[in-house]
Formats: sequence, structure tokens, C-alpha cells
Amino acid sequence: MRAPPTLLLVASSLCLLGVGCEPEANASSEALAEVAPAEVASAPSAGGEPERQPDGVPFPLPDPLPAVALPRAIEGGEPAAPGPAPVRAWVGGSGTADGRLHYPRAVVAGPGGAVFVADKSGRIQKWSPDGRLLAVVRAPAIGQGRPTGLGIDRAGRLLVADTHYCRVLVYDADLRLLRAFGAPGPAPGQLMLISGAQEGADGRIYTTDYGDLVARVQVWSAVGEHRLAFGSFGDQPGQLRRPMNLAVDDGRDRVYVADAVNHRIAVFDRAGAWVTQLGVRGRAPGELDFPYDVELDAEGNVWVAEFGNQRVSVFSPEGRSLGAWGEAGRALGRLHRPWGLALTAPSSLWVLDSGNDRAYLLDRAAVLGSGAEAGR
Repeated sequence: MRAPPTLLLVASSLCLLGVGCEPEANASSEALAEVAPAEVASAPSAGGEPERQPDGVPFPLPDPLPAVALPRAIEGGEPAAPGPAPVRAWVGGSGTADGRLHYPRAVVAGPGGAVFVADKSGRIQKWSPDGRLLAVVRAPAIGQGRPTGLGIDRAGRLLVADTHYCRVLVYDADLRLLRAFGAPGPAPGQLMLISGAQEGADGRIYTTDYGDLVARVQVWSAVGEHRLAFGSFGDQPGQLRRPMNLAVDDGRDRVYVADAVNHRIAVFDRAGAWVTQLGVRGRAPGELDFPYDVELDAEGNVWVAEFGNQRVSVFSPEGRSLGAWGEAGRALGRLHRPWGLALTAPSSLWVLDSGNDRAYLLDRAAVLGSGAEAGR
């Protein structure tokens, strides 16, 4: 990757640049909105990893993988603990022991309702639909940073946005690492800080990445061959600032992007042409503040995790507000800086309560048609 900026920045300034760390609860939203993402030099690694790679040269996978990067099956796990209505159950609690969470930043549901969560320790944990811990694995390398995005393909394989290693890691449903693709760099077909990876119905893989003055969606074949890039850095139609994740609706020919620092869901067609946006900045129903995740239900409704408003919001495909849920706080059942959500069949929803080190399971009906004052 390119040489780091010569200007030395303190850690709090790095967060304000939107690179590799989330805005803190007391960070200025105006400051976050007005500055551009920038690349940060990789810290020296204690494990012998290269500190950075030239553009276009992939970070090597450790060979052999360290023991922590091999999956461990968990036997006899307890079901998720009950929560206060409308939360049916929750998992996590602060820590790095099995079943605990250390600032969870990505969640996705697999076939059969299993749920995968990635946290700031670099671990990916798998829970059963009723919240029993099934397996744990750590990313193969974490010296540069930890993954911040998860997706699932039609075969049930896990797609991991290995953010600071500028690649997609592909795991099977039992958390065995199968392969990786991607290399660092700003050119099309290279990756800066990759934040999301999702599969479309046609088998193509869509990613979001950002850094320096790059902010884009890229499209790849099922085996990682580059096909298309669209989006650029900015706040105009067709532009993005810190795209955090995306969802693909092949039937409607739409790609929905959580355009975090522009406080909107950017909508493109699958060829990359700008269509519209959902939401504007604000706290009222139908408005958004730092949307970090987006997912679609079977009806095409757009579900959004709002880091800034500390709630979940839902839009119709046309952009009409359908409901919201969430109240900021530290108590069980409230939300503190949620990073992600995952829909599970037939009518459930997992929400990351990231700042409280928890994940909640609730019915979607608790969100739809409700929450006019959510997040206030």
C-alpha cells in the first residue's frame, strides 16, 4: 500500500478520519462528517507479519495456520439468556472467553438460522438459532487489525471482510478457512480498507472498501476475479464516504450501500448507476445518523443499523419509513453504538449492542410500525 501520511496524528484523530476504528460516543458528529477517510500506516507486527505490502501484492496467509486460527467446536453450550421485552434473548457479555464478546462489529445469519459474530478481538463465534455457542475461530492474522464485516454465500460459506489485510477470507460453515482473495491498493481490483462482503443471487461477490480518497463498491466473480468498480469519494449522487456494508437485491436490480458519513443508504443498480438514496441526516423516523449495516428481507424492505442514532430503522423499497427500535443506554435491552444486524427466518432479528458487548434476538414485529421516538 502507499506510504503513510507524513503528518503524525493522535489516536483520537485517526478515529475522526474514519479509518479502522469506530467513532467514539463523545466524538463530534460534525467533525466525523466533514473529514475524508485516510490511510494509516500499519503498526509493526510482533508475529513477523509484513507491516505493509506493495500495491497489488496480497498479504500472505500464515502457513501453517496458528492454532487459534483453527476452529474449535464447543459442546454443551447453554441457550441464550432471556432479555427484557421486546428482547427475547441475548448472548455475550464483556470479555474474550468463549461466548463472551469484545466489541462485536459484524453479524450474519447462515442457512438454518445459525448466527456468526465477529468482534474486536479478531474472533468469529458461531451460535445456534437458540443462542448456544457452537464454534470459535480467530482470524489468521491480527497484527494489522481485525475483521469488521461478515457475509454469507448461497452454499453457506462465510465471507469475512478482513479489513486491514485488504482481502476476503472464505470459511466453511464450521469455520474452517478455505481460501482468500484480494490485495491492497487503490486501483480497481485492489482493496483499501474492506468493510463489507456480500453475495448476489447470481453468485457474484460485492465488496465495500475505503481509504485515502477511495470509497467504492467492487464486484468479483465467485472465485475472486475482478469484474466491476463503482462509486467515488464525496457527498454527491453516486459518491460515498466510508461505505460500511451493502445488500444486493437482484430481483429489483438494486445495490443498497450503508454510506455512513453521508448518513444515507445509497442506492445503485447492479451496473453501478446511481438510482437514489434512502434517508437524510437526522433523528426523526426515516432519517439516519451513521448507518453502519444494511440488510434486506424477503419483501425487499431495507433494515438499517444506525451507529449514530443507536437504533434499527426499516424502510420500504421505495424509501418510506416502516418503523424503528432502540433506546440509547447501558442497561440490558438498550443499545450503545450498534454496528450490525442480521435477519433470520421466519421473523427474527439479531442486533449487535456493540458498545455493551452483547447481541440481542428479537421479533421483527417489535420494529415494524413502531419506534417513532426511537433513538431520542
